Amino acid sequence: MILDSLKNSGRYLHIKKGITDALQYILSNDLSLVEPGRYEIDGNRLVMIVFEYENTNLDECRMEGHHRYIDLQYWVSGSELMGHEILDSQPVLEEYSDEKDCAFYCCIASYSRLLPGMFVIYYPSDLHTALSDPLSDERVKKVVFKIAVED
Repeated sequence: MILDSLKNSGRYLHIKKGITDALQYILSNDLSLVEPGRYEIDGNRLVMIVFEYENTNLDECRMEGHHRYIDLQYWVSGSELMGHEILDSQPVLEEYSDEKDCAFYCCIASYSRLLPGMFVIYYPSDLHTALSDPLSDERVKKVVFKIAVED
């Protein structure tokens, strides 16, 4: 997992082409103007999903994990508490779905507060969940880039 501010994105441009492409896309586009929806940036190798919502998730123990994609999540507006934990031998709540590239696990997470202009990168070895930020009532606009593990 990597958590940082977009102003430090240059530190991560060498990690993987898809991560570089996602960060460059964020830097080159005004994502506040993009409507919610799913957008293919580079076929199924790099997909952008724009979400806008009132965050009301309070399920602290249900965390998701992926196999085929890395998540790069970027906050345009609003804030969330992001739970994270390393995938190990946590109990499975919902078996992996190849169609959704997602499984759900039960575990206690560590939390970080993500604010506008921040991003987090979750690898397949990282479980994650979003919780409401009790310090903010602003709607969340978040952009999730799905980056194929294998290019």
